[in-house]
Order: sequence, then C-alpha cells, then structure tokens
Amino acid sequence: MAKRLSHVKLITFDLFDTLYTPAEPVGRTYARPLWQHGYKVSEESMAKAFSRAFKEIHHTHPNYGHSAQMTSRQWWATVIDTTWRHATGINNEPTGTLVAAREALIDKFNSARGYRMFDEVPRVLGYLRRKGLKLGVISNMDEGADCVLRGLGIREYFDFVLKSVVVGVEKPDPKMFEMAMSAVNVQAYDALHVGDNEKNDYMAAKSAGMQAIMINRGPTAASLASQFPEKYISSLDHLLRIV
Repeated sequence: MAKRLSHVKLITFDLFDTLYTPAEPVGRTYARPLWQHGYKVSEESMAKAFSRAFKEIHHTHPNYGHSAQMTSRQWWATVIDTTWRHATGINNEPTGTLVAAREALIDKFNSARGYRMFDEVPRVLGYLRRKGLKLGVISNMDEGADCVLRGLGIREYFDFVLKSVVVGVEKPDPKMFEMAMSAVNVQAYDALHVGDNEKNDYMAAKSAGMQAIMINRGPTAASLASQFPEKYISSLDHLLRIV
C-alpha cells in the first residue's frame, strides 16, 4: 500500500478511463450506423479505424481544432467521417441518414449516454469533499465534458473543470496544471493529480511540481499497484487510504 500523502489540499482528476469509460466498445458504437446501412465491417476493424483517424486528425488539428477555429462538433464530424472511410475504403462523403447518424453519435458522446462511470467514483468524490479537499478536473476534452459530468451526477463535486479546448492548451503542457492550482490558490506541493496516462497525467503533473498517481484498471492493475504502490492504484478507493 502506498504511504499516506500529507498536506494534500487539492486533488485533480483526468476524465476518460479515470472517472468514466465508453458505455460500450467504441468499435461497436461507430460500426452500428454502418451496419444499419448494409456495410460489412467488424467491431475490431472499426476500432482500429477510429484510433487511426483520431491520431490523424489530432495531428493535423490538435486540441479539437482550436487553433484552426473549428468547432469541436466540426472536429468530431471530421473524425467520424475519416473513421468510416478508413473502415469501408469508400471515400464518398456521408449523406442523408448517415449524416443524421453521425450527428446523433456526436450528441451521444456529448452526454452521459455515451459513458459508464466507474462504480467507486461518487463514493470517493463524496468522501474527499467531506474531508474539505478542493477537487478539480484537468482533461484534454471539449465543451461536452460538463454535460457528461452533470449527466453522471458528479459535476457538483468539482470546484472547476479545465477543458483543453476552452483554455487553449492540452496536457502534457504544464500550464494546464498551473491553471488548476491557480484556480483555487493552492501550491504545487499541496496538490495531487490522478490520471491514467503516463505522459499526459503522471509525468506532466510531476513536471508542474505536483504529486501524481496513475490509475490502471487493466489486467495488470493489481500487479502494478503491488510492485509500485507509490505510483499506481487500481481503483480510486485507494485514495481513501492515502489522503
């Protein structure tokens, strides 16, 4: 078990795969509209197509197209169209009911309908608030983050929600972490960040002077938490024992 952390006044959280995860496999969600239109694509190939498209569009238009003055909705539409092209090999632009399906897909992931919250999250957040800690979110997300958090019933626990598309920088830029601490007037040595990404969460928070913990919910979670208890936890419940 990790040692107790002293002097923690602020805990910030990543969102995706830290507080919640997609309600179903992304490959299935993205493939379903194409299945309904007669396309023969597998969940696995769609998942690979999505990963490829997301990386491509993020590379050409980082932070949801912020610098290109795209709306996040336009950005996601481009990701979905590109995903479908990669999966089917058909370069035609979506028309008619496929356009409607694309817009419905964007709406789904801009709400709680697209996600499943991890069971321990409300219990842990409630405990931390009762202890008097400041809580915040630092996430490479678009404007939909607030709607998702409200829909899941946990927005009220957070003093602030920093979304990369709004503040104009993305993790691992330390400016995001500095903004978070400034928002509640807490010094870095009194702040802890929890996330699932080595570069964007753990190393970035450390570089901003914060304490950091990685959450790993995968098949190696228990082993990592046992071998490296100062770095890894397998559930947010572990925070109840160390802060």
